[in-house]
Amino acid sequence: MSKFLTPPNNAAAWVQIMEHLFTEPDGKCFHLVTSIADPQVEYKEFTRIVDALAKATGVISTMENANAIWPHVLAPPGQDFAKTMKRMKEFAAPLIKEANSRHADSYLERLVAWRSKEGGARVPQLEKIIERMKNEVGNSAPKSSAYDLAIFSAGLDPGYMSFPCLSHLSFKLDISNQKIRLAALYRNHHFISHGYGNFVGLGRLMRFVAGQVGLGVGGLLCVSTHADAELQRGKGRIKESVAEARAFLDENGGLATVQKEKAFVTQ
Repeated sequence: MSKFLTPPNNAAAWVQIMEHLFTEPDGKCFHLVTSIADPQVEYKEFTRIVDALAKATGVISTMENANAIWPHVLAPPGQDFAKTMKRMKEFAAPLIKEANSRHADSYLERLVAWRSKEGGARVPQLEKIIERMKNEVGNSAPKSSAYDLAIFSAGLDPGYMSFPCLSHLSFKLDISNQKIRLAALYRNHHFISHGYGNFVGLGRLMRFVAGQVGLGVGGLLCVSTHADAELQRGKGRIKESVAEARAFLDENGGLATVQKEKAFVTQ
């Protein structure tokens, strides 16, 4: 059965997802849909809880996961767009790929320098949709749904279990509300080793795109066609961390109205 969650932010999303997966056989389910109202605000204290669990279970940190999608330190506000994209293509993408040599590509490389199996010119997918959005914003009847990015490639990704788990991104231009929205499709989504960091990375990507287009950040819709709590990594330890994360949420009103000093907006 499908499950639909509507958390206010990434932190609440991770807790709600984990709590739901605890009720599912083996901590797994199909067709988990999560609609995150504000994916761009991060909570340092919450991230420390998730990263402590990552360290205890031997998986990569929140920031490593987020940077695989969008290394935001290379795209500071106000930096020239062409310079940002050049840094992503020529520095960040090769570095990430080198760090994960068993993968054919990285998520970032698929976004900024898509390649085909046959070779040829690489396609700057992200640049193209941002330029298209900029052009559409000024039109009297702007197109809302012409901004998709392919991650999975039938030619490059023949493996059954390998990269990529994130398959597709679909941006939406919501002119009525002056927002950029995003839907992300995962064919397989692991919520100890990747889930929270994925949300953070996608939120950072949304903020960058919105800033380039001159709009605000809207909601993130994530479709995890197969969601996995990875209980084999230590069910007891995982449940302890989720309980700690839930306590942090409850102490701060679910983080819907968290004190400003406890939160920061990704730059």
